[in-house]
Amino acid sequence: MFGKQNVEEEEAREQLTSLLEDRIRALQKRIASLEKRVEALEKQETKEEKPEEVSESSSESLGLSDFGLSAAVISATDTPQKADEPTQWYLAAPTADGTFPSVSSQEQIGKSIYLLTTSDNMNGTFSILDTSDAIATASISISQFVKPVCKVNGNASAFPRHIITDEEGALTKENGIWKVTRKAIVHFE
Repeated sequence: MFGKQNVEEEEAREQLTSLLEDRIRALQKRIASLEKRVEALEKQETKEEKPEEVSESSSESLGLSDFGLSAAVISATDTPQKADEPTQWYLAAPTADGTFPSVSSQEQIGKSIYLLTTSDNMNGTFSILDTSDAIATASISISQFVKPVCKVNGNASAFPRHIITDEEGALTKENGIWKVTRKAIVHFE
C-alpha cells in the first residue's frame, strides 16, 4: 500500500516537474523575443520619447542578472499598452513569405509602404499608404512589394496615381515579426 502511494507521488512530482520545465522554456523564448524588441526599439533614434534608462547597477541590485534578464526588458514590460489606445507603425517592403521585418514609429520616405494599426501589439490590421512616396516605392515592383501581402483587384497600371485599400489586411506578431494572416485587398487608380 505504501509502495503504491510512493509511486503515485513520484509520478505526480515528475508530471509537475515536466510542466514547470515546459513553462520555463516558454518564458525563455518570451524573454528572448522581448530582448529583440527592446534592441530594435533602442536602435530607433527618431523616436519622440525615449524610455527611462535603468542602469546596470540597479539591475544587479534587483537580482535580475541571476535570471539573465536585462533591466531594459523589465522596464519595457512594466508599462503595458492600454487596449483602447491603438498605435500605428509604418511598415517597409514585405518579404516573399508575407512578413514585415522592418517596422518604424515614423514614416520613412522611400521605405514605408504600409500602415499597421494595433491595440495589443500582437494583432493588427494594415493598409497600403496612399502617399506619392509609398506609391512610387510600391510601383518599383508590384510583384515584390504588393502582391505578397495584398490581393490586387483590377488592372495594376504601370504608373498609378493612387493605391486604394478596399479591405484592410490582418497581421499577427510571431517571434517579434509581423506576419500576414489575411491579405489586404487593393486597387490602383
